[in-house]
Amino acid sequence: MKFKDIYVIVPAFNEQNVIKDIINNLLKNFSNVIVINDGSNDKTLEIINDLDIKILSHEINLGVGAAVQTGFDYVSDIPDAKAVITFDADGQHLVDDAVAMAKEILICDEGIIFGTRFPKHSKNIPKVKRIVLKLIAKITDLVTGVTLSDAHNGLKAYKVSTIKELELQFSSYSYESELITQVAKKKIDYKEMSTDIKYTSYSIKKGQKLLNGLLIIEDLLKLWK
Repeated sequence: MKFKDIYVIVPAFNEQNVIKDIINNLLKNFSNVIVINDGSNDKTLEIINDLDIKILSHEINLGVGAAVQTGFDYVSDIPDAKAVITFDADGQHLVDDAVAMAKEILICDEGIIFGTRFPKHSKNIPKVKRIVLKLIAKITDLVTGVTLSDAHNGLKAYKVSTIKELELQFSSYSYESELITQVAKKKIDYKEMSTDIKYTSYSIKKGQKLLNGLLIIEDLLKLWK
């Protein structure tokens, strides 16, 4: 089963160390993989050029939010596309989780499936990061009414009808807060699915810094005004 009507969006910035293995693993299960090369200045583009994927490139690094929106815009114009999966390029996500999400988004009523590391895989998250993530989720619920146990997980599934309702303006990781406020204001149905996480020294270095949690909360409060 190759999910020919589902498109996997992979935002990538300077991922030359891991990108080839990640894309090849995705291609074992998905026919349509789109890498958004977000202004990489290493060998990321050179490494993926010969793979059987669609590549969309930003001339400069615009941020993960802008990369996701570029992918949404592209898939929105594909007539037979039914759903989208967003998948980080740093090696944290598992392809098996993406496959489970792909199966579910095709049959469920909800427009978005959020991946969650809680509670099943919370033990795999470093302690301080776990505390910050729980705090962000609680404040997100209080501010927006969108109840999530993991408000900032890059692995998500969307129906194409849903991404056509979304318009992400924030270019950095703050796009996650923007997305959640739009889910609340547009009354988009959603649910969560358990997803594992694989932290390595590389992925921790590439991922969000804990200090960004405070900025995320600030952005969320601004967006909800």
